[in-house]
Amino acid sequence: MLTVTFIRHGQSTDNVRHVWAGWADAPLSQRGSLTEALGAYFSKTLFTKIYASPLKRAATTAALVLAAQPAPQPPHDFTIESIKEQNFGIAEGKPWCSPDNRSSKSLSEYMSEGKYPTPLPGERFTDGESDEDLAARAMQAVDEVIMPHVRSAMRARRAEHIALVSHGLCISALICALLKMDSRNITPTREYTGMQNTAWARVIIEMQDVADAKPLEITDEDNPLIVTVTDFGRTDHLVKLKPNAGGTGNIAYDPKQRDIRAFFNGAAKTVATKDCDSDARDGINREAKK
Repeated sequence: MLTVTFIRHGQSTDNVRHVWAGWADAPLSQRGSLTEALGAYFSKTLFTKIYASPLKRAATTAALVLAAQPAPQPPHDFTIESIKEQNFGIAEGKPWCSPDNRSSKSLSEYMSEGKYPTPLPGERFTDGESDEDLAARAMQAVDEVIMPHVRSAMRARRAEHIALVSHGLCISALICALLKMDSRNITPTREYTGMQNTAWARVIIEMQDVADAKPLEITDEDNPLIVTVTDFGRTDHLVKLKPNAGGTGNIAYDPKQRDIRAFFNGAAKTVATKDCDSDARDGINREAKK
């Protein structure tokens, strides 16, 4: 059995600016430093390996999760290009735009006016990726990163647990790619979108009709899988945290600064999770696609 925990990165400085942030490499904001609480939350979860997108906001989040792991720390790879966020091309760093009437105006017409609304399915900003491009890249990541762990776990009849620190839209695409591999052909009953910063999801992958016994002969193809999403959008680690009233979201993360992390010296009071919501959920408004 393989367990995959997907973690969305902490809040970045671009999240605060409400701009298109895909491959643009903004660092974590000071509120993004709440990922230290995420690391503490997972400190007793023994990961087999931790992977991350090379973008700063994801790699820094992953490093904080890794730092909280007990010794000996698991191997890691924070250079996985295939789990980067969707590339928004010329819209990167530009403010989001609410479309006035997408039925009468094309995306190229909006771009010619210097406006950048949510692309419709199959559309892409110039030099960027469409949702279909992202889905193809997610399937590549599943094949290259996740499936080798599925095979090794099944061959040895052992449980493995990996973490992938990525981005909102990419995580959604990765989960959808995994569900397509389920041999039961179950149609998802929900869309896996809307994860706030540092939220996590979990997927369990098992081989159909396999009981625990001796090691298996596993081929690279035609092995029926059962894929189950057990958790999505979990933010348990944020319940006791509250960002400082001063608002340091535009300032890059400095691990030496502790002004908004009184939680770590026991001074914080319990607050509702909504007080720690990201200023940007997926970095894109998917409502326009419905």
